[in-house]
Amino acid sequence: MAKVTAAHLLVRTLKRHGIERIFGLCGDHVNSIFNACIDEGVIVVDTRQEAGATHMADGWARVTGQPGVSLVTGGPGHTNSITGIATAWLAGSPVLAISGTFERTLRGKGALQDIDQVEMVRAVTKWARVVDDPARLPHYAALAYREAVSGRPGPVHLTIPSDVSESIVDDSTIPIPSPVKPEPAAAPARSVETALDLLERAERPVVIAGSGIWWARSWEALRHFIELTQLPCFTIGMGRGSLSDEHPFCLGYADQNLNPVAREIREADVVLLIGKRIDFRLAYGKLFAPEADLIQIDIHAPELGKNRSAQLPIQADAAAVLEQLAERAEARRGWKEKPWVERLRQARRASVEARRPDENSDAAPLHPLRIVKEVREAVNADAVWSIDAGDFAQWCRIGLPARKPGHWLRLGPLATVGAAIPFGIAAKLAKPDSPVVILMGDGGMGFHAWELHTALRFNAPVVVVVGNDRGWGMERELQSAFYDRTIGVELGEVRYDQVIAAMGGHGEHVEHPAELRPALERALKAGKAACVNVTMRGVASPLTTATIARTKGTKAWTRASSS
Repeated sequence: MAKVTAAHLLVRTLKRHGIERIFGLCGDHVNSIFNACIDEGVIVVDTRQEAGATHMADGWARVTGQPGVSLVTGGPGHTNSITGIATAWLAGSPVLAISGTFERTLRGKGALQDIDQVEMVRAVTKWARVVDDPARLPHYAALAYREAVSGRPGPVHLTIPSDVSESIVDDSTIPIPSPVKPEPAAAPARSVETALDLLERAERPVVIAGSGIWWARSWEALRHFIELTQLPCFTIGMGRGSLSDEHPFCLGYADQNLNPVAREIREADVVLLIGKRIDFRLAYGKLFAPEADLIQIDIHAPELGKNRSAQLPIQADAAAVLEQLAERAEARRGWKEKPWVERLRQARRASVEARRPDENSDAAPLHPLRIVKEVREAVNADAVWSIDAGDFAQWCRIGLPARKPGHWLRLGPLATVGAAIPFGIAAKLAKPDSPVVILMGDGGMGFHAWELHTALRFNAPVVVVVGNDRGWGMERELQSAFYDRTIGVELGEVRYDQVIAAMGGHGEHVEHPAELRPALERALKAGKAACVNVTMRGVASPLTTATIARTKGTKAWTRASSS
């Protein structure tokens, strides 16, 4: 029996649920929780800004599959953290975001930083509460964790008044809740058989594996099912790498703007979609032919048939249903590779050949694909890519392979520019033996570059490759196309390599193609956070080109229809 603070019980609860590291920034409201972490043996990775903390917690979740925890003070600390929470919300990433606040006794009196924190985040969390009873703090922490990982994962929030976390309690009278592990939901047997019937009879079947594969930890089940049935597979979102791009039945990214092979999905007569929302990435369902049969598997029932009706909707856990599908497919025997698969492979070979001239270009400033090629060849197959937003990022998505699950980090549907840096730092902390390469434009460096100081303090030797075209490249292209002039898109020359070197990191500046590989190799061997700042030619990516064409086409049609 001992007298401890409620903060100690909170940290013990987190630790019992497998949390050994949290990301945060100190402040009066949460100092007691930071202090308890020392006693309970939980590592605190203190960041330079609160959004960095929530982004790192999100990145940790996306790399490990386990919830990340952020801890920030109230008021502006809380508001700064919201972008990171919203990023996790749209990506379906399990984050427990904890914010402190002022004492309960001051509520309603006009206290410093008096804002309704719970209401602020309710729209971008699965569950949000304020904890007013110190004895109930472990219960709420366990409940928050359970909510974050149940069904479709996502962020949750606790606001904890400072006098609650500082309260002295008797630890013998307050139990620490145990983790709850629900059984994954399986599919009805008849649905499994119907799905296999459709796939077996199909002439042009396609499998699309999304983020649900990652969160269900079902990449081995996916690979077994694909190899057994010899079906062609595309991956997307956190599903990238669940089946390696180098696997003979993987056709790469299920993004028609960046992977020309994905345009062939329109010709598929049966589509098996696993753990992926039918959203803008899939053209709201228009990526599939109207007459194609859609088999949609998702843990979250509201996603079934959203934007495009599914002929066979199945609410189930991806791992459970893939195991069911593989077991029943094996019993059927006789699966053979369809001629359609070779057609897709030919399209892929053609797309690889089409980009070779730009990848091998010796022109300066460097073409984005030449940068991507050198990065791709400079690291081993265990590399983790953390890819930001903007035009340079789209070229990276085209030319970098996804080889392993959890080694492909993208921003998600919120497209939060700059978040690739905290994502990459979290990845390096989670996978210290894997090279982690962060790829971003010079615009993105303006958001979270100071978190590289966090990387230096916590021995997370990430390598940031900056495709520097001295401005907001994508917006420059869009404004030029739509208005024949630009504004607010020029950033000028900034030596980001020197900025990182001034922090104590390693910096390299590259202006010519022959300089890049040696610079990358030195950065990778530096043993500390490094920045390779590459002078890059501004080139509209295929995504930007498609956006321009689509928008101009829509405007032209609108003008014609109104005349």
